[in-house]
Amino acid sequence: MRRRGLSFHVRDAIAAALALLACPRLVLAASPSVRFLTVTDVTPRSFQVIWLAGEPSTATLRLFEAPSCLDEIATAEITPFPTAGDGAAIAAAARLKGVMSVKAAGLDPDTTYCVQTVTTSIASGQATTAPDPPLMVRTEKKTTRARAAGPSDPTSIAFTNDLAKLTISAIDPPGPTAGLLVLVKVKGASSPLSAFVGDGIDDDGNLGTPTLLALVNLNNLYDAATGESLDLRGDGSEDLSARVLGRPEGFVSVHARIIPAERGTSAVVAAAPCRQAGLTACDGRLGDSNADGQVSQADADAVRDFVVGRLPVLGCMVCGDATWDMTDDVKDALAIAQAVSGLRRLPW
Repeated sequence: MRRRGLSFHVRDAIAAALALLACPRLVLAASPSVRFLTVTDVTPRSFQVIWLAGEPSTATLRLFEAPSCLDEIATAEITPFPTAGDGAAIAAAARLKGVMSVKAAGLDPDTTYCVQTVTTSIASGQATTAPDPPLMVRTEKKTTRARAAGPSDPTSIAFTNDLAKLTISAIDPPGPTAGLLVLVKVKGASSPLSAFVGDGIDDDGNLGTPTLLALVNLNNLYDAATGESLDLRGDGSEDLSARVLGRPEGFVSVHARIIPAERGTSAVVAAAPCRQAGLTACDGRLGDSNADGQVSQADADAVRDFVVGRLPVLGCMVCGDATWDMTDDVKDALAIAQAVSGLRRLPW
């Protein structure tokens, strides 16, 4: 009888195993992979977090009181996939691309928050909470729209920044641009800015056709040193570095521009071409520093040669800045070499 009972249980186990094999989703279902967690658009009252999911997913944030990160904050306004206008189509496309963006608002100035992202697979319903321990994000001190006229002249001068209209390079292979996210970094700013391609702007008046334009509000830049609004000069001396996020491999393209001439009216202005435009590409692929259309060991060698003075300029300076510190150095050469050998994924 024991043998018959044992045999019965074995048959049950085998049947259960066969049932699982017949339903591979039950075996293979896992929570989404998450990478490139980046805090953007930090202001005194809000911030955004963007990241990449390894599969189509939804997104949200959890905020906790710092420094313990134990007491969750229920009063924060959490907005997944924030857009300036009617962005339902943009949000849907971003979810399918795995481009996650969530805004937290209703926050206190100059305050640190513990932040975790929650990514839920559309297919399996499994969720990933990351990072652990949480990110520590501090809001800016205050928004100011006036500054002293000079070191010895305390007279206040009102200022405002413009909205930069960025044209990204054509996507290869061509395809829908909805859901692509542009990240913009300016030297001296405390955090990058982010904006979905086509959100609040279009190039042909037809919202049903793909656009290569993104609109970035430069008024959301804050000084990394003071925590107050960053007053851009718009005199041609300020560099802007942009990256377009929106495919499983990460970045689609990178772009270098110059902050447009200041109009002082919060106008929509096109960012100027990059420095040394006649010598180096203003647009390209991340890591393709020699601008030959592919990322290889030759690109790492080119960055190294540029650093030691063997090359006067790279074929694509912005492409060589793999670590996104707005300079091409030995760290970038190492990052590109590691990416080529499969030891890491760009950007870091």
